[in-house]
Formats: sequence, structure tokens, C-alpha cells
Amino acid sequence: MEQCIDVQTFYPEPKRKSKWLLIGKESVGKTALTENLTGKRAGSSNLQGSSLFCQEYVWNGQVITDTPGIQTRMDSVVTSQVLRRLKASEHVILTLKSTELPTDLSDLWEMVQGRSGVIIITYWDKVKHRIDVQRELAKLRAQTNLAWITIDNRHITSEQLAQIELALERPAKFPTKTPEITANWSVKPKRLFFESDYLGPLLSFFLLVLPAWLAVTNANAFADLLYPHVESPVNSIKEMLSALPSPLEHMLIGDYGLISMLPFLILYALPTVVVFSSIISIYKTTGLIDRLSYRLDPFMHKIGLSGRDLVRVIMGFGCNVPAIIQTRNCSCCTRGSCISAISFGSACSYQLPATVAVFSAAGKPYLTLPYLMILALTTCIYLLITTTKQQRAAAASYNLLSRGFLQPPNWRFAISEMKSVMKSFFSTAFPLFVGICLLVGLLEWLGAIETLIAIVSPLMSAVNLPEGAAIAVILGAIRKDGLAIGLIDSTTQGLKLLEITDMQLLCAVYLAGVMLPCVVSLLTIVREMSVGYASRLAIRQIFWALSFTMVLSWGAPLLFSI
Repeated sequence: MEQCIDVQTFYPEPKRKSKWLLIGKESVGKTALTENLTGKRAGSSNLQGSSLFCQEYVWNGQVITDTPGIQTRMDSVVTSQVLRRLKASEHVILTLKSTELPTDLSDLWEMVQGRSGVIIITYWDKVKHRIDVQRELAKLRAQTNLAWITIDNRHITSEQLAQIELALERPAKFPTKTPEITANWSVKPKRLFFESDYLGPLLSFFLLVLPAWLAVTNANAFADLLYPHVESPVNSIKEMLSALPSPLEHMLIGDYGLISMLPFLILYALPTVVVFSSIISIYKTTGLIDRLSYRLDPFMHKIGLSGRDLVRVIMGFGCNVPAIIQTRNCSCCTRGSCISAISFGSACSYQLPATVAVFSAAGKPYLTLPYLMILALTTCIYLLITTTKQQRAAAASYNLLSRGFLQPPNWRFAISEMKSVMKSFFSTAFPLFVGICLLVGLLEWLGAIETLIAIVSPLMSAVNLPEGAAIAVILGAIRKDGLAIGLIDSTTQGLKLLEITDMQLLCAVYLAGVMLPCVVSLLTIVREMSVGYASRLAIRQIFWALSFTMVLSWGAPLLFSI
């Protein structure tokens, strides 16, 4: 007689954890929900489309995978990845925004029908006072036999957490038929001063560029205040190291040396990064940046972008690399245009202070505003020329942002993001800056700098710039704050180019900043798109940067002479 042995009797396996896929549209509150459940910061914010990756968490024996927001009207890379993940998932937590419940149900129900799961309705505080909504919610629970749990995703109570835990232990099947919604769930955010019909676009644009302007001006004031106290110790260190062998002397205390250029990094670049990231983190977590971009969306269509793309371009003023990665959440039709705009026109937190430092060293800080205006104008012209009619039509097909509600700042997220930026600064930006200074110092000792200047100097003549500007263009192509290393005299803290007009200085800084994306940004574009795309973008950017510089450097003097 055949014997059957239950192996589990002797070798019990650990209880398998249920795996849940947390899905929903953008800005519905999925990330805040997982943060409340697990007590761990999920690395995202209130910014629409800020989540890029699926992140897995364990809560009370349940494995919950937080996914980026689904955009049903857009063919983004991230949305495609979430939909593929959804096809292989049996258990789903469907997150719906109360104020947009009818639309969310209509768009998402077909994706989850037949699977087991629960439903969580966020922003319940916006509609909970409505009697018809409360009645319809009770009807939905009875008709579908599903758990419909209502929360204010920023303030989840212990009772609501217990409801979610119980619902995950006893999930029900999503019916095939989409529930009918008859109550009025809609709540529209109040119009604010920057959303007026006439002055709204101008005010929205001003608020969008305000973080960059505040960061630059505060960094400049901070540097001017502290530089006299830093100058003396730096000079003392340079005197102590003056007896070093010639190669080390050039690498450390030469015109391009590390010690000579370190005050720029500490006094200009670091404060700019801190101020900009602080303000932008508040813009993100309050939802303000999405509201501003929503208001400007119709104007972006004319240059092949959408309001969603504009958010990424503004983020590029902090650092181009994460902004380029964030374009995964943009439409495939406009993603290329958005990357072009970031690469050409988003002056990062290292380029901006370098620009201000150069203008200050020349005693001409008033050139900062004209520089920003020229950068914005030429970026718009660049996009207008390089985008096709089909791309502009695709950008105008939908406003892919929504007028979300403004919320109080999430200070925990803001502080955490600042720490992340600081960590990135010292782990990535600082080592690169050190490497550039050491490399350029070595090249100077080898005589390679003079050779490079001789090669590039004919190009400088073509754009009506002095030969000495060539080194700034070369270093700026490697790393954006390299333009300061190329133009600022480390000994006098003045300009290396003594005979240069205001327009030539403006054009030299402009060309060094937009000639090419920095090496790290270019490698990111290669990884995100392809080698071929990055090569075409670089060649196109070089051509138009030279063209715009030529028009400015030759045309402006002729115009003023008339």
C-alpha cells in the first residue's frame, strides 16, 4: 500500500506573505499612504509624476509595492511599466481621489476587474460633509462587497490603519461591471491670484523662476559677506604649499588649482544649492509647482512642451540629471523636447552661481538679469525651431496636469530632500569639482591648456569673443561651474580677461553654459535615450549655441551703434 507523507508536518514552511500592488493616478496620495503605513519615507512628494520606480515595503506581514501614478491619457514610459506589472498581479489596492472619483473609477476599473483587492479613497476631508456622498459610499460597499476605506492621506488614524489591515486579510473580488456614480463628488480648488485671466500667466512664470532668482541673489550676498574672511586663510595655505613640486603646485595653487578655486565652490555653489532645493521642496510638497505649470500649460504648447514638461525644466535648475530622469513621466511625444529644453536652458545650481561669480568678479553683477532673459528667450526659440509641427500638436492635445489642491508643507519631506541634496553635493558634485581642478591644473603644467586654446581660438574669433574665453567654453562643456574656473583669476578674484565689453562677457558666459550639456548630464541622456539621440542633441546644441552667440556678439554692437 502506497504511503503518503505530509512533508509540512515535519518541515513547516514559513507563512507566505501576500503581495499587494498599490495603484492609482498621479497625486492621489499613494506615496503618503505607504509612508503612513510603514513609517518610512518613500522618497517622493506631492509633485505630479514624481514617483519613477516601484518600491516595495512590508507592513504587518503584507508586502506592498508602491507604483508610480498611472496616466491613462498619456503614453509615458513609467505608465507602461506599471501596466505590465499590473497584468502579473492578483492582489490590488486601488487608490482613488475622492474629488475625482467618477473619472478615476471609469479609467481604472477595467484594469482591476476580476482581481482581489480593496479600495482606498483619499482626500476624504474634502467631501465627507456631503450627505449624498455618504449615502452613495454605503451603497457602493453593499453592491460590490469590497472594502471602501476613506482616509485623509496625510493624517491617517489608528482606526483607519486597523480597517486597512483587516481589509488586506479579507480581500474581495472586483466586480466586472464598473459601479455607477450619481452623487456629486467633484470639488474644484479655489482660483488663486496667479490664476487670473490677464496677469495670471505672468505671475505664474514669476513664481516659477523665483526660487532660482532667490538662490542666486542670496548666494551672491552670502559670498560677498564671507569672502574677506576666507581670503586670508586661503592665501596662507597657498603660501605654505608654494614649495611643492611644479606639477602639484599647478594642481593645487595654480590659476586653476583646487585650493585657489575652493572658495568659489563653498561660497557660491553650496549656498545656491541649499537655497534652491529648500524652496523647490516646499513648492513640490505643497502642490504649488503643479498649479503654476497648469496655468502656463497652454503657452508651452507653442514650443512643443506641456505644463508637465515645464515642471521638469524648472527642476533642472537644481540639477539636470534627476530632471532628465524624471522625463520618464512625460509623454513619449514630448519627452525629447523636454530633455532638449533641460539640456539647453536649465542653468543648474552649479552653473548659476558660477555665472554670478563671473559677473561679480568683473564688477558687473547687473548682467545677471539680462543673462537669464537671453537664456529663456533663446531656449524658446531653440525649441520652436527644433520641434516639429506634430510634436507641438501632441503637446497641445491634453493638459496632462490637474489643478490639484494646495496643502501645508510637509516639513519632514522638505528636510529629508535637503539632506539628500547635500549628500549628493558632497558625494557627486564636490569630487567632480576636485577632479576638474586637479586635471586642469595638470594640463596647465603640461602646456595642454595653451594648445586647447589655440585649437578653439579661431572659433572664438568667429563669435567675436577674445581667445581667453576658449578655456571657459572647454571647461564648461565638462562641468558647468568650470566656466568660473576658466574666467576667474584665482589670485586677484577678478577676471582673467581684462579687455572685454559687457556684451562679450555676457556672450562668453552664455556660450560656456549652453555649448554642451555637462558630461554627467550627457551620459544620463545616453542611458535614458540612446547614444544616437545624445549625439544628435549635442551636435544640434553646439550649432544653435554658436548661432545665438554669433547673433548676440556681432548683432548687438551693430544695433546699438545705429
